[in-house]
Amino acid sequence: MTSDVLTQADPAAHRDVLVAAGWRPGRDAADNAVFAILKTVAVGMWELFPAAERALREFHGLRIPPSADGGLEVAATGCVVDPQEARYAGPPLYQLGRTLGTRLFPFGRTDTDAPMAVDEEGRLLTLGVGGAWLLGESTREGLLTLAEGRMPVRLRARERYWPLAAHPGDLAAAVRAALVAVYLLHHTGVYSARSLRLRATTLRGVGVLALDQDFPLPPGPLEAGAGPLTDAMEAVLTALGLRPQGCELALSVPAPPGTTGALATLECTVSVGGPAGRPTVTLSAGMAASIGRAAELIGAYERDLGAWAARS
Repeated sequence: MTSDVLTQADPAAHRDVLVAAGWRPGRDAADNAVFAILKTVAVGMWELFPAAERALREFHGLRIPPSADGGLEVAATGCVVDPQEARYAGPPLYQLGRTLGTRLFPFGRTDTDAPMAVDEEGRLLTLGVGGAWLLGESTREGLLTLAEGRMPVRLRARERYWPLAAHPGDLAAAVRAALVAVYLLHHTGVYSARSLRLRATTLRGVGVLALDQDFPLPPGPLEAGAGPLTDAMEAVLTALGLRPQGCELALSVPAPPGTTGALATLECTVSVGGPAGRPTVTLSAGMAASIGRAAELIGAYERDLGAWAARS
């Protein structure tokens, strides 16, 4: 929920919690903010970037109490805005930034002793009970989320699983299902895949990965490519002395070259020949898929893929 929506819902309450703490439009903590930033950078593990400097100049020095009503959706929490309060939370915040694919800079600490940080997009995040949380798409929105007791967004990896009960348990069915996944990736605007990756694991003994190979998508309509792809995969398996019926096959859709950030962590896999027998579809994505535009795109893909799997 954006800060504009919050304002429309209750303009007076939206203003008062920050105004009462000393904030005003155009506020600039100037030298006090710069001094705190310099002391934080001096620790040696932080690199300042424009979004963090803007946020700290606007909010540095504020002590924001929780709202008196106790919270609209969860318990309201106060905080102090001072990067020095979180400057020694380096390792966990640094790891969170690496996982999200962005830089973080300390912003302050909540009344529950959870460090807060700003990312390069100006979003406010925290590490607290249950892991990492997105407080708001802006620092102002994030401070309101805390003080008014609104539900933050939990940052965690995605993983969904759908059985395709009506599909036969063979390679051809798996290829057709994987091509549906390819179509939906393009249709929802995630990316345009260029290949399928086949991994074959033998079912004897402990199981050995016997094949891990990309197969380019043939030109033309996707449905017309199902037969040629299946034939090409069966030919490679035969050349290796493998039978599709004697392997667990996993067909995934690799991200095209040049894909970065959260979308690069997305993996959709159709598996067949394992304990489940018939094809299953698994969707996974990293923690970065919880925020921003990537979250919207992958969320739309997940909904469309789940709807198709439910009909199959």
